[in-house]
Amino acid sequence: MKKFLLIVIGTVGVGLAIRFTLNRHDKPKAKPAQPTVETKQEPTKSVEIEKPKPDPDVKPAPEPEPEPPRIKGTTLVSDTSVREFGVAPGLLYYCEGGSVMAAPKTGGTPKRVAECDGQVFDWIADAQAVFYCNDNKLMRITHGTDGSHVVVDNVLCIMEAVDSKYAYYVVPGFEGEEFAKNPGVYRVDRAGGTPERIHATRPKEQFMVAADSDGVWIGAWSAGTIAKLAKTAGAKARTVVTGQKGIVALAVDATSLYWFSENTTELRRRKKSGGAIEAIGHGVSIEEVHAVGGSVYWFEGDADKGERLMHLAPGATKAVTLAEGLRGPSMRVDSEGVYVNELDRDGIFMFKR
Repeated sequence: MKKFLLIVIGTVGVGLAIRFTLNRHDKPKAKPAQPTVETKQEPTKSVEIEKPKPDPDVKPAPEPEPEPPRIKGTTLVSDTSVREFGVAPGLLYYCEGGSVMAAPKTGGTPKRVAECDGQVFDWIADAQAVFYCNDNKLMRITHGTDGSHVVVDNVLCIMEAVDSKYAYYVVPGFEGEEFAKNPGVYRVDRAGGTPERIHATRPKEQFMVAADSDGVWIGAWSAGTIAKLAKTAGAKARTVVTGQKGIVALAVDATSLYWFSENTTELRRRKKSGGAIEAIGHGVSIEEVHAVGGSVYWFEGDADKGERLMHLAPGATKAVTLAEGLRGPSMRVDSEGVYVNELDRDGIFMFKR
């Protein structure tokens, strides 16, 4: 029995020895630790790239020249497309998008100064203010201020002239006009007040007015006359020119009267003191004449070939053409320049005086 136990024990021992021998190679060997290597980073050096030096023999390309204005000899002072506008020292006035805009003649940014309703007509200005007719009212804006005020309300007015005390306007004498009652020539204090009718003759008459230090000059379309009205209280108009039926434009300077009758193609002139009538322009096409500082400006030509802007300088015997090929132009003139726009083209252009 002991022998059997010894055999069993020996057999088990041999088995365990063999199993240990076979399994001891299954365990992975630990890898030896790798030595730590410290990397030293060199500082980055900036490399300056040398710029090529300009070749003194190669000239830079010139800046492109601005496109010349559409009307030769002018400066574009506004790109607006409005038809009616007024001029005052340093400023243009016009109504655009329900606002009265004051635009610098230098071409700067326009400023909104008042409201307007639709189209504004008959801008007349001097050094203090601009007057105009809008929405059956005679309005005024003082330069350099915001806002307008009513000078005369409920009137179908045609603004014509100003002097140091009064604004002069015309109420047309045609039938069927709601606000055309009591037609004639009126004056009202520049600041507003009660208008005074200073001249009226036959019914259905249409008047043109110019004012200077000598008096108020009144052209009558139907009668074909020009009358002078003194500025004294209670004065009556005195006819000084007759036989000019159809007068539609009138201007005056220090020495002469100028007018255009639609029954003729002539721009005519006569001394204020009297004398013969002479024609200084021919083929007149538009109802405009402006006299400033001894110079006179008007349009000749026709719509098909284009109108010409004409200028008669002080003391000159013959007019010269300032611009041609104009399409339905209109103009304003003051001591600073002559301003022109066209019916179907954007822009107001200035000839410096």
